Amino acid sequence: MKNGIFAAINIGASAFRMHISEYTDGDERPLEYLIKPLRLGRDTFTKGHITLESVYAATEILKKFRHKMDEYGIKKNYKAVCTSGVREAGNRAFFIDHVRQETGLELEIIQPSDEIYVKYVTVKNDIDGFDDFEKEGVLLANISSGNIALAVLKDNQNIYSGALPYGSLRLRRMFSDTPTHIRYKAYEQYVQKMCYSIGNALPVGFELNHLVSAGSSLNVLLNIFKPKKNMLKKAQLEELYEKVKHMPRDTIKSVMKIRQDEASVLVPTLVTYIKLMEFVGTDFVRFSHMTFPHMLSLFYSNTVRDKGFVGRVRNTLYGLGERFNIDRKHADTISEFAMKLFDALKPLHSLGRQERFILEAAAILSDAGYYIDTRKHNQHSYYLVQSIEIPGLPRETVKLISYLVLMHNGDVNDWFENKYHYFPMEKQLLIKKLVSILRIADSLDSSHMNLVQDFDVDILQGKIVIRAKCRKMAFLEKHSFETKSQVFAETFGIPIELETRILYE
Repeated sequence: MKNGIFAAINIGASAFRMHISEYTDGDERPLEYLIKPLRLGRDTFTKGHITLESVYAATEILKKFRHKMDEYGIKKNYKAVCTSGVREAGNRAFFIDHVRQETGLELEIIQPSDEIYVKYVTVKNDIDGFDDFEKEGVLLANISSGNIALAVLKDNQNIYSGALPYGSLRLRRMFSDTPTHIRYKAYEQYVQKMCYSIGNALPVGFELNHLVSAGSSLNVLLNIFKPKKNMLKKAQLEELYEKVKHMPRDTIKSVMKIRQDEASVLVPTLVTYIKLMEFVGTDFVRFSHMTFPHMLSLFYSNTVRDKGFVGRVRNTLYGLGERFNIDRKHADTISEFAMKLFDALKPLHSLGRQERFILEAAAILSDAGYYIDTRKHNQHSYYLVQSIEIPGLPRETVKLISYLVLMHNGDVNDWFENKYHYFPMEKQLLIKKLVSILRIADSLDSSHMNLVQDFDVDILQGKIVIRAKCRKMAFLEKHSFETKSQVFAETFGIPIELETRILYE
């Protein structure tokens, strides 16, 4: 979408929010922002489901949002997402269906990795100097009522990401039975556990230098401090924390002159920010004023883009590979060979840039399974790749990569006959095309000795010939090629041959 009016709705754990903007050639004109408090998270986090009373109340709110959209003539140009308050509810399907029947709105459950990615791209475009923070090591924390969405970035790679159950409202509900005068200690222990979990997921000796934040829980701090710059200092948060941590909610409301719902989450919010600043080792946090609905609007209207996506994901994949002790030289070699084969054979496969990247990712991680065991390493690689979550990388793409790493060794036809026979024919063909190329590339460095230095690809009448230039006799490569080239011939209906020539000849 380049021009027109776009609406974004966020059904959060503590409130429903809608942002409406008009976009003209990439320029935005905000039109309206609506917020209606309703604590779905109170139901979900304590009962495990949304009560029928809350379902009906939510529907009435969304009817009003629908009417407002109708006033602007918005029919399909909208995005409506549900976060943790609905995502974690046992009756989420009923909730979504009921809203659709009553309002006509199509709601989506946004997955944690997608939620983090939207927030990352928009905050990156909103905070001056964020590119430098990424190089030096930054923790991006979006602290909302239900969850904390985290991303750790350094040297143009995503080191860690996750949506953790430490939101301010969730903490308040978890420890509501704890006496007020010691409840802050429970918050401290729980948030400290979160920091411990993050630290365990980072490489040994990893250093962070910056903390950037966004999210609905930030609002209570902004209402109190009213900062002129997009920065809060640790010292001022600690001073406020010492003042209010023993106070009951009503006293906080009266003393701080804030709303009751803000008073409820002030202490857990302060604990979270202070502990994160201690974890990063910084005396201040930079923040974005942008609301999540505004972020959704900018992202799904294609107003903001992630220009460095491919390079960052590639670096992240190599970073993951290093954790699994992959043979980096071998990974580089088969990745280079796979890309060269893909480009040379384009008249046969007719695939595009997205498929090329999937093939490259599979080449990088195909041997990750050696980290677990050399026997059936391809199956171990499959399970490791299945567990990957990289913000911005769709789940379906991750699955395709996992199928390729599984089938780069073993009997491809057997996999399809016994495990993936239910895949549509188009999907089976896509996997076979890519895995055929990956197996050929892998065979050309079967010895892991980089014996094949380069090759040319000739598409001839009735066959394809790979003419490889070798440092010395490549016995394993030739043997592996004979085994792995069969899938290529079956997929494309044309035999492929390998000719080798020693460079000094």
